[in-house]
Order: sequence, then C-alpha cells, then structure tokens
Amino acid sequence: MGLKDTLQFWAIGRFLSTVGTSPEQAIPDRKEADLRMDKLTRLVVIRAGLSGLISGFIVVGMAFFLSDWEGAEGLSGWWFMIIIALTSTLTTAFELMFLYRDSLSTAARMAKILGIPQEELEQVELENSIPHWLVHAALGAPGFHGSMFGIDPLAKIGKMGLLIRKVLKKVRILVSAAVFKMILRRMWVRLLGRVSIRAYVELVSLPIFVLLNMLGMNGMIRDMRSRLVGRELTPKLIAHAFPEGLENLQPGLRNAVHAGMEEQITTARFIHPNQIRVLELLGEIERTNDLANEEQQRRANRFLLAVFAMSGKNSLRCRKLIGQLELQLGQEEYKLVRQEIDDSIHNLTPLVRPWN
Repeated sequence: MGLKDTLQFWAIGRFLSTVGTSPEQAIPDRKEADLRMDKLTRLVVIRAGLSGLISGFIVVGMAFFLSDWEGAEGLSGWWFMIIIALTSTLTTAFELMFLYRDSLSTAARMAKILGIPQEELEQVELENSIPHWLVHAALGAPGFHGSMFGIDPLAKIGKMGLLIRKVLKKVRILVSAAVFKMILRRMWVRLLGRVSIRAYVELVSLPIFVLLNMLGMNGMIRDMRSRLVGRELTPKLIAHAFPEGLENLQPGLRNAVHAGMEEQITTARFIHPNQIRVLELLGEIERTNDLANEEQQRRANRFLLAVFAMSGKNSLRCRKLIGQLELQLGQEEYKLVRQEIDDSIHNLTPLVRPWN
C-alpha cells in the first residue's frame, strides 16, 4: 500500500470514527445549523493557528537552545541547519497529521448537523462517496481526474501536457508542506550568520506560519462545507433553475447545459463532487443538433455559473471561463448569482429570487 492509499485509509477511518462518536445532532432549523457550523469553523481555524504556534515554538526553542548551549560554540552553520531541519520536519509532520485529523473530525460533525443519513456517511465502497470527497479535500485534491458520464477532464491537455502533469504531480508529492516550511525557514536562516541571531530569525518568522495554518484551514473547511451542503443544495438548485423539471427541458437548453458542464470540467481538468451530483441528476448526455436560443442560453449560463460557484475553482483557466459567463449575463446578474450560492452554502439560506 502506497503512502497516498495509507493516508486515505487512515483519514477515512478517522472520519468514520467521529461519525460514530460525535455528540452532534441534526439541526432542522437552518439558521441554528448555520450558527453551529460557523462556530465549529472558527474553532478549527483557531486550533490550526495554535498548532502552528506550538510547532513553531518547538523549532524556536531548539534554535535558542543551540545558541545558548556551550557545546554549540563550535557548531558550524551546516550542523545548525541540519538540526533545525530535522526538528522542523518532525514537528511539521505531527502538526499536519493533527490538522488533517481535526479537519475531518469537524467535517463529520458538520455532516451530522446537516442531517446527512448515517448510511451515506459510512459508505466508503464508492470512489465518489462522501468520505472520499472529504478526504480528498483534506489532502488538497480538488476532485477526480478520471472519466465520468462520458466526460474526460484531461481531454484538452494533450500528450505533452499529460507528461508535464505527471512530473509536476511527483514534484508536488516531494515538496510537501513540511518541506515548504523548511525551505522558508532555511531562506531566513541563510540571510544571517551567527547562531544566536538565527534563533531570533526563527522567532520573527513564527507569525507567518501561524497565519498560513489559519488561512489554509479556513480554505479547506470552506471546501468541505461546500461538498457537504452540495448534497442538499444541488437538487434545490436544479429545481430552482429549471422549475419545469429536467424531463421537460427543451433540447436546445439541455444541450447548452451539458456542453457547458463539459467545458468547465475540461477547463478545470478535474470533476468536483458537486459537479458529479449535478451530472447524476441530469442523466445521460444525449448528443443532438438542437441549438439554444438567446433565452435558453442565458438560463443555461446562469445555472452553469451557480455550479461553478459551488465547485471552488480559482485557476487562471477557470477565471477566464467565469469571465465569459459574467460578460454574457451582465455584471449585476453575475454578482447576484454568486452571492446567492455563497449564501446558500455558508449561511444555509434558500434560493428565493426568481430566475425566469
């Protein structure tokens, strides 16, 4: 079993353990549920900052110990760097394990607050099950790269792009968060020469790593919350966008929706869990020559923008595609749709503004 599979197995086990032991109960009132989930988010972000603080203090403590220890008088800069690097690697490894564990535990508690059935939370056989979606979010994987519903996310990347992608993926595995922090600290340390001064440099850099932890955890939990809320929001979004029912969609409108979904997936180069939910509800893609008229295309674009807002894509390619939707819908409508989806995910407010 590789490192990735081992981490995933451990993470799913942690998630299922929390699902079984969490004292949280489903909260039918959406306002109360939102307040409770907001509190859990604040607490997990604070804990992430504290873990970075503790980890940093351990490294700083080692640096000051080396600066004051008599036996370190003849210690060369290289030995100092090696000792601090080892200390930093170990503390960061334990820190990351805590962060992954804490984020998954928080996600499990949120799932119970939202009232997601126990059998769905404990379903791990399917690659697109809720535990897999949350574990992927915790490990920084935005979605799936394999083909689903006849759509290949990597269809536009080409052979050379695939090769580059494989190389970059290996580099990303090697340059983990622990190594990234180590490199930053080493850059600070190499700027100055004396061991005693290096210790103060470690102390000065400490707030940076606390802030990075808090920002990273906040982004991770927001993505997890989007994936959890998407279970309830996706069918409501489809019913809101297409009140006539999916079975009654005009061929041109259906084609525009399917074409838009395929375009945003191949642009992002992965399938987000909320997109999987949408495609499951839309059903099998039927290729026809029917074209959408102006009104149908606008309805499709508004729906596609909403799905984009649920799928957490921030790459340059995705921003260009979103910019095209903004241009076609108009800035005012663009802002309204983005705000409605953001409120639905992070405030649990219903979709009430008519879209027709």
